[in-house]
Amino acid sequence: MRRAVLLLFSLVYLAGVAWMTLRPSVYGDGTSELLWRALDFFGRHEETSWITFARVEAAANVAMFVPMGMFPALLLPKRAWWVGVVVGFAATCAIELYQGTALSSTRFSDPQDILMNTIGAAIGAAFVGLVLPSRRRSRDRRRSPRPAPVW
Repeated sequence: MRRAVLLLFSLVYLAGVAWMTLRPSVYGDGTSELLWRALDFFGRHEETSWITFARVEAAANVAMFVPMGMFPALLLPKRAWWVGVVVGFAATCAIELYQGTALSSTRFSDPQDILMNTIGAAIGAAFVGLVLPSRRRSRDRRRSPRPAPVW
C-alpha cells in the first residue's frame, strides 16, 4: 500500500512539474504581477533588498526538484538512493531541451536551471538515502521483539 501511495504522489508531482515547465509561459497574469510587486516591495527595504528575481528563481528551482530526488529514492531499495539525483538531472536536461527547442519563442533554456534543479534532486535523494535509513533502522529495532532470556 505504501508503494502505491508513493507512486500516486509521484505521478501527481510529475504532472505539476510538467505543468510548470512545459507550457509556453511559466507565469499567469496575476502571478507575474504579484511576484513583481513583492520583489519591488523587498527591493525598497535595505534588510530585504537581497531578495532578487534571480535568487527567488534559483531557490524555487531547488525547492521544486527536492521531491524529484526523494520519490525515486523512496520507491527503490535503500542502497539505490542516488538514482534520485540521476532522475532529477535527466528530467532537467529533457525539460531544458524541450524549452530550448519547442518553446524557444516564449521560454529559453538556462544552464543554471540544470544546476539548481539537480541540486534540489540531490538534496531530496540524499535526505532519503542518508537521513531516513537510520531512522527506519531505529524504528525497526524498537518494533522487533526481544528474545526471552534463556534460564
